[in-house]
Amino acid sequence: MGFDAFYCPNDNEISRDLLYGEDPVKKFQSAFPLEMYLSSDPLDYQGQQEFFSKFGLEIKDVVKVMVSTRSFQQRVPQNIFNRPREGDLVYIPFLNGTGELYEITFTEQSKDMHMLGRKQPYFYELRLEKFKYSQEVVDTGVEDIDHIVNDSAYMIKFNTGAGIRNYSIHETVFQSADQTLANAHNIAIVQSWTPSSNTLMVSNIAGEFTNGQIMIGASSNARYLLSNYDPLLDNSFNETYSNKLLNTEASSIIDFSEENPFGSI
Repeated sequence: MGFDAFYCPNDNEISRDLLYGEDPVKKFQSAFPLEMYLSSDPLDYQGQQEFFSKFGLEIKDVVKVMVSTRSFQQRVPQNIFNRPREGDLVYIPFLNGTGELYEITFTEQSKDMHMLGRKQPYFYELRLEKFKYSQEVVDTGVEDIDHIVNDSAYMIKFNTGAGIRNYSIHETVFQSADQTLANAHNIAIVQSWTPSSNTLMVSNIAGEFTNGQIMIGASSNARYLLSNYDPLLDNSFNETYSNKLLNTEASSIIDFSEENPFGSI
């Protein structure tokens, strides 16, 4: 039941919320290969699994794995932390053919019942739950892990005009009156750039971009004029995340030409 996986720590230590153990702007910018052992039922997930609640369908698939303390110390730099932490991610490559990302919800340190009077655990048991992407920064350098952003992120396609150079993948792009990042009134992260069609796909958008202004790449110094863009997402990977589809369907039901489409006055 042993397998190879990747351990992806949350690198944004400054904004980690110690009260709730959550980080609203998590950044996963590294991945360390690590062998693990499946300790839960190998035939099915544990936890509440799939169930309906007042919030709709919820999926609570839980799996437990064990990782050796020695292996963790050998593979993962110990200068910041010395044990697997809640909130970090584990990528298991072979599940469902393409791999799955899991979030560590709890690290059990006493599963060996303090065997031989040890000072530290010989192994950790990690409780993993399927990771729900929510605009976190995922840039580990491992393509199979980073593709989750392209599949799940809220992305906008910018149609650009004339410009110079090429944008770099995962760099910050911005608009600013004085053309400096420090005074930018909007920023986004580049996910793809197609020079032949002058189309730029971005995610993690903060602020509203303005047509007719230059978009500057923070590291590449690429500069292109923003011609136009559609703020509604057309997600071909999953229609559930397509707010353009939702807008189209809603328009056939709600008449927005009325002054008060939601009331009777």
